[in-house]
Amino acid sequence: MTEHTLNFDSLDLSPETVLLEMGYDKIKPEKEVSKILYSIFEDVAALTRPSCTFQLLKGETGTSAISLEKTTTLNVGTVIAKLLAGSERFAVFAATAGSAFQQYQDKVKEKGDMLHTFILDTIGSCIAEKAGDKMESLLEKEIAGYRHTYRFSPGYCGWPLKEQKEIFRILENRPCGILLSDVFLMHPIKSISGIIGIGNNIQERKYGCDICQLETCYKRKNKKKRHDTDK
Repeated sequence: MTEHTLNFDSLDLSPETVLLEMGYDKIKPEKEVSKILYSIFEDVAALTRPSCTFQLLKGETGTSAISLEKTTTLNVGTVIAKLLAGSERFAVFAATAGSAFQQYQDKVKEKGDMLHTFILDTIGSCIAEKAGDKMESLLEKEIAGYRHTYRFSPGYCGWPLKEQKEIFRILENRPCGILLSDVFLMHPIKSISGIIGIGNNIQERKYGCDICQLETCYKRKNKKKRHDTDK
């Protein structure tokens, strides 16, 4: 298992991408919002050092669980198990915006400015996801010739959050400096972890709102908001 420190510029993240995640799709952002975003984005780009890692393991998929190396079972649930069907190997991964970003975010929160906090929170989520994208690019080089699924994480689509503990055990308990709390939350907060299926007989498709029925998911809310805007 190798940890990769990423250059912020390599993430291919822009303020415009952040604005889309904030809900500014066909609505032009207020001047004050744009001004704050561009200022914060510049600071974040200078200090943030994202990182990612993954561990490749052989395994097989059951109806609701994944068996890895015949020593570890991940109870991913029926939805994710179905999407991982046909996998011959699995990549257990973690990616994070990093501790420097977390420290910057904590300082901004202390000031109590809700707009700054919201913008920075969105930037952090984007960084973590982009770090995940870079992890997938590194994985693709290592598994050249094989297909892989989208990445799936505990806490979504019926995969219990407590399963995060098994993910971290596989990744030697502190991947990329990420700590796991007693209630299975990660720190730095802007971090992701999970599993990817690998093989020649898999379906390369993302899961979405038509598959996952979690009504409180922010992505579902954003999708509905954009749909309503289009009417």
